[in-house]
Amino acid sequence: MLLLALALVAQPTPIGPPPQPGVQRPQPGPPDSPAGWREEFDELWRRRDEPGMEKKLEQIVQQHLAVEARSFDANWRLAALYNWEADVKEGDEKAALGKKAWDAADKAVAASAAGVQGHYNGAVGIGLYSEGVGIITALSQGLEGKFRDRILTALKIDKDYLDGAPQVVWGRYFFKLPWPKRDVGEATKILTEAVRSHPTNLRAKLYLADCYADDDKVEEGKKLAQQVLAAPAGEDPPEQRRLKKKARNWIDAHGPPNTAQ
Repeated sequence: MLLLALALVAQPTPIGPPPQPGVQRPQPGPPDSPAGWREEFDELWRRRDEPGMEKKLEQIVQQHLAVEARSFDANWRLAALYNWEADVKEGDEKAALGKKAWDAADKAVAASAAGVQGHYNGAVGIGLYSEGVGIITALSQGLEGKFRDRILTALKIDKDYLDGAPQVVWGRYFFKLPWPKRDVGEATKILTEAVRSHPTNLRAKLYLADCYADDDKVEEGKKLAQQVLAAPAGEDPPEQRRLKKKARNWIDAHGPPNTAQ
């Protein structure tokens, strides 16, 4: 029914400049309320594909949630982390992480319904859960409406969030639905616009490549996969490394580009 995600994942907020020489650093808070946890999480998020980093990120956010269980900032970050982990899992493990992301995202929405982060990560979590249990099973559980509610709200609040990620998830949804709901034409239309308006979104390009391949336009898809491989360094290095690996796998699965003149 749904996508993956990912791209799904939350973009770290900008890290502020270091203290100037001679300026006293702020003292840390008490042990149960660590100061600067957001900054620490967001800085480490850019290294989340390093060994042990996912566990450390969860510890940081869970420590804050132990003090402030309804925290918007902590819950959406936790949801984004679970979505990131679920993206590369399969079966029950994918479903379990997707459900945890969905639950954390709903807590973020309860804390601030105006924030796009909760709605977006909730939709991604439902999508990943659905892929884990199987699309038909997810549809039988009535999850399509829950997914649509969340992603459409995210699109309404900020369709350009995370370099157009809500648009990419929406387009992927139409591609992943089973027959007779599946609509590759609509997926292609949405993803084409996403690539046009957000040319640095690598997931949009790979998902559009899938649409092309499904429509017997494999060479067009290969061009997009090659663009992903050739993409310069971006704002989210771990996501970029993951997508480049996916692009290599895509090309291997569909054959090398046709270089004939």
